[in-house]
Amino acid sequence: MRLNFTASPPLILVLLISLSTFSVHAEESPAVPPTDTEQTKKNPDQSGLAESRVILANIKQLNQETSDLREVAAQIPGFDQLLFTTLLIEIEGELSGELDHLISIQQKLDKTTKETQHLLKETQALSVDQEKIIRYEIVTLKNLFPKLHKQADKNPVTDRSIDRAKQLIFGLLGQWQKNIDRQKLLNMSVDASTKELKKLVHFVAITQTARIRLSLDAITELNIAMEESEPDEQKEIARKLHHERLRKALAASTLEKMLGIMAELNMDTTKFGQALVIATGNILHTDVKTKAVIGLFKKLLDQAILKLQDNIPFILFRMISFIFIILAFKVIASIARKLIDKATSSSKFESSQLLKDFLGSIIQRIVMIVGFIIALSQLGIEIGPLLAGMGIMGFVVGFALQDTLSNFASGLMILFYRPFDVGNLVDVAGISGKVKEMNLVSTTILTFDRKRMIIPNSKIWGDIIINITAESVRRVDLAFSIGHHDNINIAEQILHDIVDNNELTLKKPEPTIKLHAINESSVDFIVRPWVKSTDYWSAYWDITRQVKERFDEGGLSFPYPQRDVHIFHDYNKPNA
Repeated sequence: MRLNFTASPPLILVLLISLSTFSVHAEESPAVPPTDTEQTKKNPDQSGLAESRVILANIKQLNQETSDLREVAAQIPGFDQLLFTTLLIEIEGELSGELDHLISIQQKLDKTTKETQHLLKETQALSVDQEKIIRYEIVTLKNLFPKLHKQADKNPVTDRSIDRAKQLIFGLLGQWQKNIDRQKLLNMSVDASTKELKKLVHFVAITQTARIRLSLDAITELNIAMEESEPDEQKEIARKLHHERLRKALAASTLEKMLGIMAELNMDTTKFGQALVIATGNILHTDVKTKAVIGLFKKLLDQAILKLQDNIPFILFRMISFIFIILAFKVIASIARKLIDKATSSSKFESSQLLKDFLGSIIQRIVMIVGFIIALSQLGIEIGPLLAGMGIMGFVVGFALQDTLSNFASGLMILFYRPFDVGNLVDVAGISGKVKEMNLVSTTILTFDRKRMIIPNSKIWGDIIINITAESVRRVDLAFSIGHHDNINIAEQILHDIVDNNELTLKKPEPTIKLHAINESSVDFIVRPWVKSTDYWSAYWDITRQVKERFDEGGLSFPYPQRDVHIFHDYNKPNA
């Protein structure tokens, strides 16, 4: 706060001397005869009375000093007077503390004795004096307003001094309410004082509520002006907006203080509590009653219903437009899906089933997303912030689902490179079976023993992929053995007959039947016919069975491993 001292030097000097005198006297307690220690031990009331006398003397001394200072301060110009009034109020706050201490001691004493009754009367008188002081300070501050406003016209910065003076008055109202509580403890009549305080507090609450509403309206208008203004004008609007928010916050703080006083005085705070909730957005204020919050919600609900009734035709039109656009784009998405499916099912479009499903699904979803965004715009929803929010949400979700995105990327690689397709027999990630279903995250494989295995695509793409049915033709690798004494020509002829006459073997490429190796116990033939991939195991098992039967008929043996053991006897060694 910037103050302009215009008092004459001798006057300020007198005031400073008075303040120094106050400090000296405040520290020096008036002489009180010492109490009898033994007597106070026997009678605790005597100790309380002795302490009360000391406090009472201090209060009277402080009252005298502040009264002298008040007379001097009354002759000081506006801003200087506000400064010294502030100092006096702080000193009088110490008086209030002493008075509270005195009352707490008085309440514990025996009230039937003459001394305690005399102390009670003195305490009551001090409480009355305290109320007079509070009233005097309020009147003094009110009388300062014209001077402060006149100076504020010359110096706008002094508006803060006016706000400071108002806050001092509001604080004094709180001190007044506490003094009424003291008077109740002292069995004094407080009806007239309470009635007057209620009027003042109610008036302040009304003015602060009006100030809050004006600030809220101004903030709304400034926000609209900020959106419509040029960049060079926005700085000034932002300054005004900040100033208005400060005024609203100050009014809300003052109103909250008044609600506290009103609650102590058993006054109705419903409408003022609603204004405080609107200003701060906080429904958990100590002095805001549940009734006020319920009434506020009811009021907002009534306003919403009234607004809804006024705009029902417009809202119905927008809702019908929203539904119509969604249904229209749903039909368009379905048509687009069918066209994509028809195009990808063409023989000229060679791709995996996963890619076909992906293209159809992604086109359908893109069309629906576009339709949903257009439909939202018909409801008056801003699309820009929505898209920005979706982008941020996508980043957060993507960071949280790193493993899933890894599977998704692997699914895209499988989609474009097509190492296998639905219906293929594969051996991937250590699992063999038939590909039952594929998507961009996982692949479902049905094993040969009818177990459904769901494998993440990242495990498939990061390992060896064996596609058993990728080719239409496969070679069956078989090996058969005969004994060394068996006729190899007969064996070779039998093998040729079996392979050539089998319905599952192919003529082209030609089968391979050769003598492969002569082992220690057997003579080995390799038999490698070509069959369709789907007939692999049928051919394998059929040829193996026929070879066993024909070898048995032809007298050819399947040799067992043989080993010759030679025993040497040493005849020169004596028998045991």
